Amino acid sequence: MRHALIAAALLVAPAAVMAEGFSYTYLDARYYSTDSDAITVNQNGGVLTGSLALTPVLYVVGNASYGQSEDVTIAGVTGSFDAVAGSARIGAHHPLTEVLDVFANVGALYQEVMSNGGFDGKEDDVGYIGQVGLRLAVVPQVELTAFYGYQDIFDESNGGFTGELQYHATENWSAIASANSSSSTDVYTVGARYRF
Repeated sequence: MRHALIAAALLVAPAAVMAEGFSYTYLDARYYSTDSDAITVNQNGGVLTGSLALTPVLYVVGNASYGQSEDVTIAGVTGSFDAVAGSARIGAHHPLTEVLDVFANVGALYQEVMSNGGFDGKEDDVGYIGQVGLRLAVVPQVELTAFYGYQDIFDESNGGFTGELQYHATENWSAIASANSSSSTDVYTVGARYRF
């Protein structure tokens, strides 16, 4: 269940290819939806992400998300869950070719889960998160990103693969969509990104 509630924290990744190459300075807003196989606790919410290039190699990235689950019945008790999550990471990237970048980042992950209805209570924890992947400029307007993300929080660890598609509508604006798959949860996002 916790994997479904914190999967949105895996959704942050670098992006953006235009005339100046891949951009690591941007703001990103998305809607997300989860599909959990564990106990069928699915969630919908939003994620806001910001990334800042510190040097030609290093960058920092952070995100915050909020989501609400559908009503679910467990052992005869019905209720729902709200989750607030955030992460702060430092990363590095390196060009393999003019159209291909490799990147990695690592940092801290926070989450608070609030139970509603028959599930009364609140729980929070601090863990860690890391990602490693590739960014490919297929053409100047289209970028593909693939990465593996790993996180450990609430005494549980989970890893998953994410594929991301960006369409650069203008020099600054992109439409973006992604799909993440882990052992118990799939996460889908759609949104927009503004590159500075």
